[in-house]
Amino acid sequence: MASSIGLRFSSQRAPLLLRPVAVRHYSQPRHDHFAINEYGLLSNGLPVPWHYRPSIFSRAGLEATKTQLVGKLKSVFALVTLKYHLAGWKAGAFATQAEVFSDTMNESFAEGDYKTLSSLCYPSMAASLKNDIKRRKTRLDWRKVRTVSSPRVVLMTCGRLSSVLTVGEVIVRIDQEQSAVPAATRNQALAKPVRVTEYVVFHRVISDPASPWRIFCKLGVPKWDPAYQK
Repeated sequence: MASSIGLRFSSQRAPLLLRPVAVRHYSQPRHDHFAINEYGLLSNGLPVPWHYRPSIFSRAGLEATKTQLVGKLKSVFALVTLKYHLAGWKAGAFATQAEVFSDTMNESFAEGDYKTLSSLCYPSMAASLKNDIKRRKTRLDWRKVRTVSSPRVVLMTCGRLSSVLTVGEVIVRIDQEQSAVPAATRNQALAKPVRVTEYVVFHRVISDPASPWRIFCKLGVPKWDPAYQK
């Protein structure tokens, strides 16, 4: 039976932790190791398109406009900060790479490859996916059929948590047709493509050259997104 790999796990927004939990990671050579810290979501929410906001002449509309303008300023600041710490960083190129990154995660999840998931995701998300794999009890043959619309960065946020610690957060909208069948069947012809739209949150300690980008979580598709389904 066909199914979509819109990964199911807890992606509720977590508050910014004042005392992050550090997890020692040694997937790189020991002289270049780093600690994985989970800081929670830095952003307060996805930017809402203008035509979905209340009238600017209402109190709610004024508040929404103020929030969006502040968010826009923070996004500009984040872009400058990202470029300062990461030479040559560009949103378009990052979004393209993020889709490939996400595809690798989906494929690893389908195959039950926890080792790869651990290298791609933050510990809490990797653990959640591991639990999903255990409950599923079967491997899947996952395929990306096509990209429905080009991946794009929808929000950038940076947080300076100390004089030497700056965290970058980039949320990328990925819109695809995917298919999956039980690996035992090995017959993708039986799979019906399903549209899957995801908002994938990437984190990195951009002030630490040894820190890579990792997937922190996925956010639910907002109601104003054309791909939203009840």
